[in-house]
Amino acid sequence: MDFFNKYDLKLGNAILAEDKQLPIYEEVVAKYTVDYIPGGAAQNTARVAQWMLPEKQTVLYTGCVGSDKNAQILREANEKSGVIADYFVDAATPTGACAVLINNNERTLCTALGAANNFKITHLQTPEMQKSIESAQLFYMVGYFMTVSPESAMLLAQHAAEQNKAFLYGLAAPFLIEVDFFFERVKALLPYVDIVFANESEAACIGKKMGWGEDLAVVAEKLAAWEKVNQKRSRTVVFTQGANNTLVYTNGKLDQYSPITLPKEKIVDLNAAGDSFCGGFVAAYSQGKELSKCIESGHYAAHEIIQQNGCTLPAVCNFTF
Repeated sequence: MDFFNKYDLKLGNAILAEDKQLPIYEEVVAKYTVDYIPGGAAQNTARVAQWMLPEKQTVLYTGCVGSDKNAQILREANEKSGVIADYFVDAATPTGACAVLINNNERTLCTALGAANNFKITHLQTPEMQKSIESAQLFYMVGYFMTVSPESAMLLAQHAAEQNKAFLYGLAAPFLIEVDFFFERVKALLPYVDIVFANESEAACIGKKMGWGEDLAVVAEKLAAWEKVNQKRSRTVVFTQGANNTLVYTNGKLDQYSPITLPKEKIVDLNAAGDSFCGGFVAAYSQGKELSKCIESGHYAAHEIIQQNGCTLPAVCNFTF
């Protein structure tokens, strides 16, 4: 615990690093055995989706990294898992990093966003990325990105609506809904969203913010019916609830799906469970599977990942689409 006290960290907490915590990253590498795992919510989803798909290099991920060792680690990890990584590089800023500290199976997360905060729309306007955007079948984005480059989010969302491509979006965190400055950006994007993902806390939060109450079935119905640009696609709302039933509202109907049960003693890490669910869903959805199969695929992915260490992909995917 001396190490935790040194950096003013608390067990089970997740924080953004302040100046006093920035030296932690070099110290953990110098003094401890470190596992490097590509992270970030959308990158987790991209890697899980690719893991479940039969053909490699069918998923492209973009974000912003620095020009450093950590960026190279990310590139190599994505290449190994079959994900195409087309990063925007900010050579003046270090790649974002999250120190995951474990003490008696309890985890503390300390994150320095670094270059992840510096993505620019100009990257999407390059000939290479324009080609990728045009050829993309669907788009998946996580709400955290709305704090960085909302104009980039709108560019992709508008393209999806114009070309009748699916745009999938994860609400990501209550603060993006509770803070008016960020929620105005989210509200501008939501009309372009075809499939919305949220956990129970995020769902209750948007229900409260929009004046719909906190009954998740009601919130799902209201959100599904909310303003929409592409009328060729109805909006589907997916609310996960951990070990409880996943709520899915689409085409005027609410359905519930039971996750795969897992004994507590087999749970290694719940971090990225939601990201993994979305990865499994995206993989099945990209294969044109029925919604029930997409949910089943998401439950399988989450079930497998939480038995691993920090979103480490299992060697084999035994799910059949």
